Amino acid sequence: MSEENLPVIDPIKCTACGVCAQTCPINVIEILPLAKEVLVKCHSKDKGPVTKKNCQVGCISCGLCVKVCPYNAAKVDNFLSRIDLDKCKVCGLCVRKCPTNAIVDHIPKRPKAFVTEKCIGCHACAKVCPVNAASGELKKLHVIDQDKCIGCGICASKCPTVAITGTFNYAEVLAIFEEKKAARARAKAEKEASTATE
Repeated sequence: MSEENLPVIDPIKCTACGVCAQTCPINVIEILPLAKEVLVKCHSKDKGPVTKKNCQVGCISCGLCVKVCPYNAAKVDNFLSRIDLDKCKVCGLCVRKCPTNAIVDHIPKRPKAFVTEKCIGCHACAKVCPVNAASGELKKLHVIDQDKCIGCGICASKCPTVAITGTFNYAEVLAIFEEKKAARARAKAEKEASTATE
């Protein structure tokens, strides 16, 4: 048990059998995928003032996580923030905005973004950056201000040429890009093949 009298699960020993979650009489234990690094650690469904009175790190259903999430993954339901793990891209913006630290981030320090020579100056990164770290003139190489960058990876996920590297999600972004590129090449080859046979 923690200092706040809440159960603490050792992820290394946990086998995700679910017995503790089923046994807990007040439903404060939930089985979640370990691969998702951003999670709401609160389970209180009390209204904000009641939660705040009883717990320093409880969700007060303020809705800041909902407002800041660029992927519409966060929502408040029954006075409790929940993150849709299928939509969440673990950018960590909700963690930074949560006033009670009810949302936990298992990526303590995110690597910062860098723009490579592949940049076409489309300005997509500057449009989506939540902290105005990306900048540059249209059709010219853009830059990321390292002092402002929080490593959320949103710019990398929106870059059409995969010109932004260094972020925690770069490998995933690159894999998606290569998959789409291969699909376009297959579609083009199929179209050329069908045109040749007509």
